[in-house]
Amino acid sequence: MNFNVENPYIEYDGEDIPYSMYEIHGVNKIRELSRQLRTILNYKTATIQYRFRPKFITYPHRLDIKYNQTKENLKHLASKFIKLLSNIKGNGVSYEVELKRLIISLSENKISKSLLTDLKNVTQKLFITVHALSEQEIQLHPKFLKFITNLSHEACKVLKILNSWASVFYEELRINYLQLYDELTLLIPDERAEKTTVRKQRFLEEGIKEW
Repeated sequence: MNFNVENPYIEYDGEDIPYSMYEIHGVNKIRELSRQLRTILNYKTATIQYRFRPKFITYPHRLDIKYNQTKENLKHLASKFIKLLSNIKGNGVSYEVELKRLIISLSENKISKSLLTDLKNVTQKLFITVHALSEQEIQLHPKFLKFITNLSHEACKVLKILNSWASVFYEELRINYLQLYDELTLLIPDERAEKTTVRKQRFLEEGIKEW
């Protein structure tokens, strides 16, 4: 058995895989991509709802336990996600470049294997939580909606590299999240001026602290 970053637990030689395992693996992949599509469509709908909201609408203050729990879970996962990217990023090298290098050297480095497995697991859990929030009234929390689209944009970069079989899909998804983030930036301008020299990673870190 060899380690496969797309399935960090088991990989059989091609001729030894029974048809049932091929079928299950294929169904799981289709479900994952389908959920990703539903998520981005939900966020686009939430953005439209926010854009065309009544000008003088006021929302009643209510305690939404489910939303708060999901939000806290996302903050926790986002912190782990950013920390892992920080551990991967090399001196003067983007984490995307370093991530590709680690994948190539997997067979020679057990630390890299563990790091990539952790990153994949956290990113998958992150997207599951992002989906859960998309099915709630996220348009009532526009600044957090904006933060989520920025976070998802970065997470798509990771899955694009880790899932070579779906790299085109995740690149298209990344572009969609980026466009959505740009739209929300126009709708919800930052209260403070942002320096263009500040790294995107700092934006994510500041977003976590804000929420």
